[in-house]
Amino acid sequence: MATLNQARQSNASLNAYRPDYVAVFVGATSGIGEATTRELATVVKKPTIYLIGRNATTGSQIVDELKASNPEGSFHFIQSDVSLLSNVDEACSKIKAHEKAVDLLFLSTGHLHMSKEDTEEGLENNHALRFYSRMRFIHNLLPLLSASTAPPRVVSVLGPGSEGQIDETNFDLKKYWSFLSSAKYAATLNSLAMEHLAAQHPSISFVHVFPGIVNTTLLNKTVGGIVAPVIKFLSRPFSLTSEQSGVWNTFILTSAAYPPAQPRDSARVGAPLVEGVKTAAASTGKIGGGSYLVNYNGADKTQTKLMADYRARGFPQKVWEHTLETFQRVLDPASG
Repeated sequence: MATLNQARQSNASLNAYRPDYVAVFVGATSGIGEATTRELATVVKKPTIYLIGRNATTGSQIVDELKASNPEGSFHFIQSDVSLLSNVDEACSKIKAHEKAVDLLFLSTGHLHMSKEDTEEGLENNHALRFYSRMRFIHNLLPLLSASTAPPRVVSVLGPGSEGQIDETNFDLKKYWSFLSSAKYAATLNSLAMEHLAAQHPSISFVHVFPGIVNTTLLNKTVGGIVAPVIKFLSRPFSLTSEQSGVWNTFILTSAAYPPAQPRDSARVGAPLVEGVKTAAASTGKIGGGSYLVNYNGADKTQTKLMADYRARGFPQKVWEHTLETFQRVLDPASG
């Protein structure tokens, strides 16, 4: 766990640690993704940042503002509706054409549709954004992440701490769907996938983050009307500003508190720990174990008994096998 001041201190040390991160932000044209992009662009001297989002006008505007605020940085916008896995592949191909390594991958896509709606690829839209799309970005960019000497880190912003019991015959939510179950399944699958990926790729850190209550436009888009302002007013004492969220997320994205399980260089695992901040325990319970389920401020949110039960039943592996099978079914059905 870090205080806001500790997070700011850590972020301020990034230039001395590494002034030239290559980062990919998926869902970066609003809310948490935008705020974190802006923070990283401020605290790193010569970042190369790819912003991926649907709104070309907003994306281009953010890029122009980032260039004006940090002329030494390199900023690129890729327009894409990443609810479609085929579009994820296209976006990743554009990054691969220009970069040999990616240091940071930040995933914060999603919305709060209250009813079930499938994409043209046959995946439930909420679930595609919260899980399959994110895993496809990770899958596609693993070679570039593995090539990083930063060391590399993947952060998925969603819902650690809200995992629950899920049915392995319903990973894709085809058998049963409800608004609440879709949120539980997405959170649980993200946590299980992060643990599996960290075990398979021990030179990369994988972090699943609960963002807290952040004052963004998402609530207005979801409920609208007079309800959103009322909810915002009631939650104000507990909510974060976008700027605060960006500071904490950048800390989690770069601090040595969340190292990979087997870094290439144990002396360089992230921005050096500031006073009062310790190396975090992974979801497996191991200090510095590579897979982390954390609160917005970096505090552990692992449901230890639940994750241990899933681990004993082989669920991390089962989730990833299902994910790869889904990729094949959606993107290459003729080979199935």
